[in-house]
Formats: sequence, C-alpha cells, structure tokens
Amino acid sequence: MDTRMVTRNVAICGKRTTVRLESAVWAGLDEICLREKLSRHEVCSRIDRQRHGVNRAQAIRAAVVTYYRLALRGGPEVGHILDRALSDTGVLAA
Repeated sequence: MDTRMVTRNVAICGKRTTVRLESAVWAGLDEICLREKLSRHEVCSRIDRQRHGVNRAQAIRAAVVTYYRLALRGGPEVGHILDRALSDTGVLAA
C-alpha cells in the first residue's frame, strides 16, 4: 500500500485550494470519480458541503472509505453510492 503523502490542487465550490492525502486515497477518489462520472472537483465539492466540524482531508478520507464500504455491500447502483456515502449519518461530522 502506498502511504506517501501527495498534495494536489482542487477547486472546491469554485475556490482553488490544496489538499494533502495519501496516494492510495487519491487513487480511490479518482476511481470514485470514474464510476460516478464526476470530476475530482465535483466530488470534493460535494464532500466539502457535507462536512461538519472536520477538516477537509479527514472528510475526503471518510467519504472514500464509506463509499467503498457501501459498494462492497451491494445495494445502490453506481450514481447513488456517493449520495448514500455523503448522507451516512455522522460520517463527515466531528
């Protein structure tokens, strides 16, 4: 597993910012973007709008893990997994 930290620029809600995450988390996020047919900026903006009291990097990590947990369980079709991951009570809250 690649735990090297990588900093990338992302436009979140139209505002450019930098986010530092493990390369494995970036890879997971990029796979989610492909599955959901959304850009990295769109997914990060959606995550950012749902985070409450946690920093941006923590919220992205939690959303990626929750997304894959839901995907492994089966159930919602692609396109709805992200919505469920972001609405999962308490996942993006402190």
